[in-house]
Amino acid sequence: MRTPFGPALSALLTACLAAAAATPARAALGGSIDITSDYALRGISQSAGKAAWQGDVHWDFPAGWSAGVWASQVVLAPRSNTWELDSYLQWHRALSADLELGASATYYNYPRDPRPLDYNYGEVSVSLMWRDQIRVAASWTPSITFYSYSDGVAKDHEALTLETSWHRDLPGRLDLTAGIGYYHPPGLEYASYGYGDATLGWKYGHWRVNVAWIWAQDASHRQYSPGPAGGPLAATLIWFF
Repeated sequence: MRTPFGPALSALLTACLAAAAATPARAALGGSIDITSDYALRGISQSAGKAAWQGDVHWDFPAGWSAGVWASQVVLAPRSNTWELDSYLQWHRALSADLELGASATYYNYPRDPRPLDYNYGEVSVSLMWRDQIRVAASWTPSITFYSYSDGVAKDHEALTLETSWHRDLPGRLDLTAGIGYYHPPGLEYASYGYGDATLGWKYGHWRVNVAWIWAQDASHRQYSPGPAGGPLAATLIWFF
């Protein structure tokens, strides 16, 4: 069963983009282009440890709303180089001078996926940010396909993710971010695992350089997560517009 999350989010994004075209003075266009030595998602390399081009384009609306599309090269099967295309809708609002609430909906799409199963999925997330330094977030995936060599296919399964991170600005245009997370598909043995990262960034004008250390629990804890652990070191060069 294919989740209706994708078509619903696509329709909402279309409406938002139409609103941006109709009221250009109220919507701000932004985005980025970058190249990374290893694209890792929740500790797992999506590019098989290889370099990947990535890009984002989004529209910022009043009242804390934004909508956009993010893309990255991925290696989903041996000797295949395809793309991940994510459409997203985000919202944030200050609850006080120190606390901010955020929410997002993302649809992960893999055009021309060489794998025989449908791995597209949608995800909703909520987060709290304290003083732009400490962030806690919870995400829910209502329907996703998992595959394990030992246990086979698990279709239309849900997954939960908990994350927390700490951010600190440093002298010399530097900043440091460190975080940990836990990925948990309930009911699937050997599918839950922990992961983490620490990223040192440097920014100048429209440019940014990140150097990240990436960690994920060993393969015995993530038998349903394809691909090797990311990194352990990854460098990314980003240009913002």
